[in-house]
Amino acid sequence: MAPIIELRNVTKYFGSGRDQVTAVDAISLDIEAGEIVCLVGESGCGKSTTGRMVVGLLPPSEGQILYQGQDISAMERADYQDYRRAVQIIHQDPYASLNPTQTVRQMITAPLLRHQTQRGGPTANGSGRRGKRRDAERRAAELLEIVDLTPVADFLDKYPHQLSGGQRQRVSVARALTVEPKFIVADEAVSMVDVSIRVSLLNMLYRLKDEFDVTFLFITHDLALAKYFAWEGRITVMYLGRIVEEGPTPRLITDSRHPYTQALLGAVPEADPELARKKVHVELRSAEIPSLLNLPAGCTFHPRCPYFVPGQCDARVPALESIADGGTVACPVRKAESIQLV
Repeated sequence: MAPIIELRNVTKYFGSGRDQVTAVDAISLDIEAGEIVCLVGESGCGKSTTGRMVVGLLPPSEGQILYQGQDISAMERADYQDYRRAVQIIHQDPYASLNPTQTVRQMITAPLLRHQTQRGGPTANGSGRRGKRRDAERRAAELLEIVDLTPVADFLDKYPHQLSGGQRQRVSVARALTVEPKFIVADEAVSMVDVSIRVSLLNMLYRLKDEFDVTFLFITHDLALAKYFAWEGRITVMYLGRIVEEGPTPRLITDSRHPYTQALLGAVPEADPELARKKVHVELRSAEIPSLLNLPAGCTFHPRCPYFVPGQCDARVPALESIADGGTVACPVRKAESIQLV
């Protein structure tokens, strides 16, 4: 059975000529139904651009994106509409992603009325427009309960400016669930809410994975969040538009192979003093990130890499190679080695 989402040598350019920027550079990624895959990297590495291409908001400049084995750029209209309903996105900024002129009721019922996806089949409360409206409002109330916005009556007629950041993000999740998606891209979905409620939002998303049988591509710059949310899934690490390492979360966290992954892990704060002392910190040659307008030759991480080998790392782009204990890494220098990180 084909993966639910496949990226095949997907590249995305912005601009043209001397000002052309390669935001995503020939990445390939398969995501199986029911998986949680975390896409991790620094700001500007191409994570959000990748997510927007997956949901059809941006077309790839090169390569293919497949949904259930079908190239989305070559789909018939009916198939493309099914794909757009099945693949949804939760945006990073809940302050900008909700219409400030609509109430929560209007935002949740509009897609239900448009797509008629409320559970329970045909209209149950009568025929015609009035019955559909009642069914939509009933389903909207159910969705608000599912995302823990209760009592529902307190939220239905509020506008976005009357909600907290966490409440707005829960409304965004409820809105995405109205069309009963099979795949959700969560683009930094908890980065703009208070730290105190991030865990509750992550727990809610994880519960929805099982309740709605949803597959997640979770985009974040925070490896600690990736570790928490995708411990039973996979982490894919990006650097300047390329995938540099991927693998099962437990292996990648405890036995990372790429020096960039090791540097990211070394930067994650550790509350336990004993574990903090055992942690291995990678000293980078440079803290500066190269410009996307003038990327280094070969491995783009080599100007910062402590394991730089002249004539090898700056001569060719390293390919992703399989690791015996799970995943791939784009670093032949470090492929056979491991640094144990707790």
